[in-house]
Amino acid sequence: MLLNSIPIKKTVQALSNNVRAENIDYDSYVDLYAGVENIENINNRNNTVIYGRRGSGKTHLLRALAERIGEGFHESRNFPVYVDLRRIIPLVPSGVTTADVDAILIFKYVIQGLAHSVAKSLPQILGVNEFDPTTVLARKVGQEGLIDLFERIYLQFDGKEFKKPSALTVSEEEVSAISGAATLSVSPSAKLEGKRQRKEVKDTEKSSYISILDITDELERLLQSLDLNRITLLIDEWSEIDQDTQLFLAEIIKKTFSAIAVTLKIAAIPNRTNLGIKTEKKFFGLEDGGDIFGYPLDMRYVFEVNKTQTRDFFNNLLYKHLSSINQQVTEQFVLTKRISPERFINQFFANVALNEILVASAGVPRDFMNLFINSYDKYIIGSNSSANRISVKNLRSANSEWYETDKKEQVDKHHIERQLLVEIVQEVIEKKRSVHFLIPERHSANKHIQNLIDFRVIHLRKSGYSHKDHPGVSYNVYSIDYGCYNSLNITKNKLDTSMMDSLNLKDLREIRRVSLEDNFFQKFLMNIGEAFSCPHCGRPVDTNHLAYKKQKLCNNCYESVGVDKEKNTIPPAA
Repeated sequence: MLLNSIPIKKTVQALSNNVRAENIDYDSYVDLYAGVENIENINNRNNTVIYGRRGSGKTHLLRALAERIGEGFHESRNFPVYVDLRRIIPLVPSGVTTADVDAILIFKYVIQGLAHSVAKSLPQILGVNEFDPTTVLARKVGQEGLIDLFERIYLQFDGKEFKKPSALTVSEEEVSAISGAATLSVSPSAKLEGKRQRKEVKDTEKSSYISILDITDELERLLQSLDLNRITLLIDEWSEIDQDTQLFLAEIIKKTFSAIAVTLKIAAIPNRTNLGIKTEKKFFGLEDGGDIFGYPLDMRYVFEVNKTQTRDFFNNLLYKHLSSINQQVTEQFVLTKRISPERFINQFFANVALNEILVASAGVPRDFMNLFINSYDKYIIGSNSSANRISVKNLRSANSEWYETDKKEQVDKHHIERQLLVEIVQEVIEKKRSVHFLIPERHSANKHIQNLIDFRVIHLRKSGYSHKDHPGVSYNVYSIDYGCYNSLNITKNKLDTSMMDSLNLKDLREIRRVSLEDNFFQKFLMNIGEAFSCPHCGRPVDTNHLAYKKQKLCNNCYESVGVDKEKNTIPPAA
């Protein structure tokens, strides 16, 4: 069977339906998931936040984990509940409440979703056949007192089934209990002290609904009544919530679940997540390493660092997804080529093109699948009859178009990030003739760098690296998404890089002299108005640095540079 045969064409074309996990039409998320070790690594009782950029497979991982837990339910009595916050956010009034009120509402809808999932699965949980006329499920539910219990945690029972009421509300008592004693002085946008305007949202619709202050007891009753050892709550799209609201929601979750058998699994975007903050009195929210543990996906499949592991992962991903679409065609293709499934991906790409797509994907499965589909299309349209695999030319053309359709618009909407990207490309590619570069870790938290990573045009490759000329300084290794070269009008023939023409990738040690140092970032911050000259040391003060934001100190010499409120000027040096 040839690569350009009609059965292979139709199978690859149908792969577009699998690009997003929520659109996949397949019986098993576990069987389809590549990198099964990720499922096993987070299948435990620890609260976990799965970090990953868009397209990194967070949703698929959560759904696969829910399926795996469900498979062992009768032995473990651990019931999984999957909640997508994108379905809840539209239920929260927009622009009329504060972050704490929004958090309470979202939490109530999460609990409602949990209760509804459990209620729908009562036959399975109770071990009864709802279609057996000799079994009266409703009587058993009533005997266990479950109707009253479910109605107290935001459901309604119409005599036949449990339903979700149209709206939930918040009481002042609940707001006071969550935010009244907290002082988030280090987060100005989420301050709880002082006077503020708040529209009252009173709980008047149904008096039988309990306050969130009593949720812990009710959930414990639910666990005991149904003989459940644990509930695993899987919350997807956490980062779709405003970050101030995230903070309050994390605190509510901690207060509610910490003392009962509920395990939390969250999927979140690194640069858009705010789980907790240390205040003067306590830690508010979920503390990393204490209340919750991070599991990052972005750095697992980096070709420059782990060539074999990355190749095997994407080979497995491609084989599983094409098999899910048409197993007969996929197996026949493997049989015709006389190869094992472990060599499947090599039949699609020439050697250099294979290396290049693994680098260009930057460890993001969704980007890999889109690049594969588009480069295969280029192969079908542009290749002559003798071409038997996707070429480097096909891949680069597809990658350029993918950048234009998926990433360019996002970058162009943010002019500061675009300006920074242009300056990085000019400094690294034009001047240093490289694709990889170093940034000191102290600059890695810069919000504009983080946004470029979030947009998937800058890729973090390795953390904690050393620089030949700066011993003792820790750096991070990054690469520039080469799909942006054409868009930024960078002439590709200027490049002398392992990526463009001979992808026998250089050892990362060879790029230790390609670094963006303090002067690069200081000049950039001055140009965009996010820095000013310190009257004491003369160096630029980063107005986004915590030393300045919290105490109005220069982040270089740590002298006071507080603004004179009456004159709106920086005080002169003593």
